[in-house]
Amino acid sequence: MASPGEMGSPMPQSDKTEKQRRREGTMRILFIVHRTPYPPNKGEKMRAFWELQALAKRHEVDLICFYDDPKDKEYAHELNQYCRHYYLEKLSYFWSRARAISALLLGKSFSTAFFCSRTMARNIKSAMDLRTYDKVLVFSSSMAQYVEATNNIPKLLDMVDVDSDKWEQYANRSRWPLSWVWRREARSLAAYESRLVRGFSTTVVCTDAEAELLRSKAPVGEIQVLENFLDVDQYDPRKISLSDQIRSWQPYVIFSGSMDYFPNVDAARYFCREVLPLIRSELPGTRFVIAGRNPHRSIAELGSDPAVQITGSVPDIKPYICGAAAAVVPMRIARGVQNKVLEALAGGIPVVSSTAAASALPENLRSLLVVADTPREFAAGVSRILRHGSDISSVELRGALKRHYENLDLQSQLDRLMLNNGVALKEESFVSAGWGQPG
Repeated sequence: MASPGEMGSPMPQSDKTEKQRRREGTMRILFIVHRTPYPPNKGEKMRAFWELQALAKRHEVDLICFYDDPKDKEYAHELNQYCRHYYLEKLSYFWSRARAISALLLGKSFSTAFFCSRTMARNIKSAMDLRTYDKVLVFSSSMAQYVEATNNIPKLLDMVDVDSDKWEQYANRSRWPLSWVWRREARSLAAYESRLVRGFSTTVVCTDAEAELLRSKAPVGEIQVLENFLDVDQYDPRKISLSDQIRSWQPYVIFSGSMDYFPNVDAARYFCREVLPLIRSELPGTRFVIAGRNPHRSIAELGSDPAVQITGSVPDIKPYICGAAAAVVPMRIARGVQNKVLEALAGGIPVVSSTAAASALPENLRSLLVVADTPREFAAGVSRILRHGSDISSVELRGALKRHYENLDLQSQLDRLMLNNGVALKEESFVSAGWGQPG
């Protein structure tokens, strides 16, 4: 049985034979993720969920992950569509932070310590002992600790972004003592990332810029790029209805994302303080909608301005995006591709972005954005769209993004990554065992 706070699905009663798997090219994959991919309601979860979906089309996948939002547990049954088996463990609010503080005091990486769990380690070891996996896919460097010492199975790490650089950017925008803490974490993680690149068969990041940065820190090891995916058809504005509340806010510009994430908090506050007053001095009817889960206290306080609407968590972000006149991405701290940019383009909504956020995109998508950095540049770009509309039509924005994904063929890219450095499928029969009943 699963322990308190943990849940899983039972192993199925039957499995494909070795001959079937060989004929179909099917692999057994253990997918280890720092947060449950479902529901895919934030950037990192959207990427992990797409990978899970894509792998499940051809391979047998077992999923092991944490969850920290109690609401995520309610959707656990949805994972049965994609996994032979899943195991979810509640990330302890108290112990995760206690371990992080302890690591900080000991001069170790607190990011990795935050996701350290004996129960998780025991379940991953049990899975690998009981089943014959052909590949282990680890999502996030924080979870690599659980299989770092495993050498008998090819391991692929999706690092997504170079987190050590993120902490360095935090340090540059913080005062002492936080600047000292963040800079030390950047150094600790940079050394760890280099070690992981050497130890894993392949390490994947989401952009060419991230790959170049990681290679500068980790010159030994294979580093590949797998871009973020977005289903453009899901954002077709013709199929999305707007609530009366959303219509009452128009015209508005939108900033979306998890609003307890420091770079998003910094960007939203910067826009409210520095840019929005300039826009409203010319177009006083303009509103600013901040749409995203878990608004930080400093974000909630912005809602005292009647021109600013704070949505908090919403069941579906698409109507909020499609109702906007423009999307703003005034990121001053940015790592990897901002999914908020892709979502806006998929909805045919013009985007005004900082150079920091735009630079992660390939040139064919970057050219679709209005790039601005100073408050006056940002205000001018947004005001021009509000007055005259975008220079690029909604249809053209959506079409360009759709063609981009069609040309990428990310499914084939992922298949090649999984087969790269693969091992021959084992002839011996596997051992089937249950990891606990649904909780």
